[in-house]
Amino acid sequence: MKYDKDRNWVRGILKTSDIMNTLNGGMSQPETKLVKHPDHYLITLKVPGVDLNKVHVEIVDKHIIFHHNIHFNNLDDSDLSIPHVLASYPLTIDIDFRNISAIIEEGTLMVKLPFNELSNGYRRVVDVLK
Repeated sequence: MKYDKDRNWVRGILKTSDIMNTLNGGMSQPETKLVKHPDHYLITLKVPGVDLNKVHVEIVDKHIIFHHNIHFNNLDDSDLSIPHVLASYPLTIDIDFRNISAIIEEGTLMVKLPFNELSNGYRRVVDVLK
């Protein structure tokens, strides 16, 4: 009987631990999806507890990176800002890098990665010099 009571108590604590961790400054996991459409990829991002207006989307080399800054107050009252990466995806050669766009709708950050002309394949006959 005592075991059942302790087991239920432990289950209750475990259910609330994630909530308390988040309330006490812990991190919650972002939810990301990558979907391929006929003319583009679509990346969606939801991050509980993070203002999506403060999320940065950057293209660095061959990756698209989603991050936001976490601010800390130092003992000398100066602010310290550290980037926190939420997600990162590799970019393929068939993406039109110059026309990538992002929008926030209904609590979701959506990034459209349109395809370029290479998405349909590339073929060319190369002349051989003699």
